[in-house]
Amino acid sequence: MAYDITASPRYNRLVLITDVPHNVAPYLLPICDGGSSLPGLRLEEFRGRHTYLARHLPTGAQLVVTGNPSGTWGSSRRPSPRWDFYSVDQPLTKSEQAQLDEVPGMGADAECLLAGLVTRIAAQDPKGRWAIGNWFSDPLRRSGWLNDGSEERYGKQLWGSADRWTFRWNGFPYVEDVATSLTAHRIGIRGATMHDTGDRVEVRLEGATLSLHGRRAPLQPGQSS
Repeated sequence: MAYDITASPRYNRLVLITDVPHNVAPYLLPICDGGSSLPGLRLEEFRGRHTYLARHLPTGAQLVVTGNPSGTWGSSRRPSPRWDFYSVDQPLTKSEQAQLDEVPGMGADAECLLAGLVTRIAAQDPKGRWAIGNWFSDPLRRSGWLNDGSEERYGKQLWGSADRWTFRWNGFPYVEDVATSLTAHRIGIRGATMHDTGDRVEVRLEGATLSLHGRRAPLQPGQSS
């Protein structure tokens, strides 16, 4: 959420496309002296000039951070510009295992909903009705509240267990936009439905529920509360 990123989900692989891959990769790949990162992620190889291929040890899935707008990369391998990333031959550290053990178990439907949040990080309706804006801005510049920096835009909390999860945040995007991105025609998750309960918006998939608590979209001309 610190940079503009386009997510390209593929089978057992998530590709993150960004114009600053050398800045994004350190947020995700653990380094030898600690720091915030994704526990269990390891650098497999570096391709071309700006593509990091990483493997997540606990799941076996691949995560790619690339500066290629096409979301592809060449076959030429080069030494990584960062020497301090853990490589795939480095097993999980005790600290990483402790972090992973703290994450509650979740059902398959809940996993699908939470994955939907990640893969739609830059999604936008071509008709201009909603947009996610990488979770820090409104690319549609709609009238009403706009982020002027007066609130902490990185105030976000996701927690839950099994098939019930709650996501709270205090900046962009609007709650309705997030729910719509998960349920809209074509881009939505098949079978997911949106339910406005007044104080929150819920997205439900089979027996799983994701409760969304955040800023509501301003009323547009002609709308009523």
